[in-house]
Amino acid sequence: MRRTGLLRPVRLCAAIASLLLMPASVSAQDVTEPSLKAAFIYNFAIFTEWPADVVPAGPFVVCVLGDAAVGEALERQFKGRLIAGHSMAVAQLALAGPQRMCHVLYVSGVTAGQVGRLIAGLRDVPVLTISDVEGFADLGGIAQFFFEHGRLRFSVDLASAGRARLQLSSRLLSLAKHK
Repeated sequence: MRRTGLLRPVRLCAAIASLLLMPASVSAQDVTEPSLKAAFIYNFAIFTEWPADVVPAGPFVVCVLGDAAVGEALERQFKGRLIAGHSMAVAQLALAGPQRMCHVLYVSGVTAGQVGRLIAGLRDVPVLTISDVEGFADLGGIAQFFFEHGRLRFSVDLASAGRARLQLSSRLLSLAKHK
């Protein structure tokens, strides 16, 4: 039984590594970009620790702003899965929506100015912010998707994660570019 307990983290690490190294330009029958981003977001959530005072009694809420396809892929990805023993709910938000109710917030298709205002409103709030908007991490976001050699990659801003009181797993950080 102890052996199974030791293999689980190794399997999780191998699974996230394979997702992170998967080319984003695979054929439509394999993996779409929204489903790949959803898989990354799910793994980000698994490998993040929230402060004890914000762990919900109900579900973890993953909010999506500006990318309905990723929201739909997240709903499929999360179906029947748990984060730290909690079910997960996906909420599609408008720009003026209530971001503070989110545990994870994925933002896409907005301007840098809108991102700046959004991040300023969440400063020091324990929300894992993720985006594919260029310059997101420079504006105070925690994780930013980008393509490198045809592969989906991500960078993290450890200072932003620290301000949000979020602890990112060393397994996640070993696969990221750091700011």
